[in-house]
Amino acid sequence: MRCTDQVDYAGDPRPNAEINSIGEKTGHCPAPTKGSATTGTPKKPGQSCTNQIDYAGDPRSNAEINTIGEKTGECPPIQHR
Repeated sequence: MRCTDQVDYAGDPRPNAEINSIGEKTGHCPAPTKGSATTGTPKKPGQSCTNQIDYAGDPRSNAEINTIGEKTGECPPIQHR
């Protein structure tokens, strides 16, 4: 079960692997969490997150990063592999 394919976790600070692991272990997807020590950067109007912040080394695609920014109004923190 891939929870990240079933539930919108935009803004959730946990890595996808952690979220999916919880779903595998418990048989149900965890509720998305909001607000944590790792908060995003406010998205500038008319500018994509990937043009605003250098996401070099982040394993997510530009489309995924920019979609999070559009949905939440915040550019997500950079994830490291």
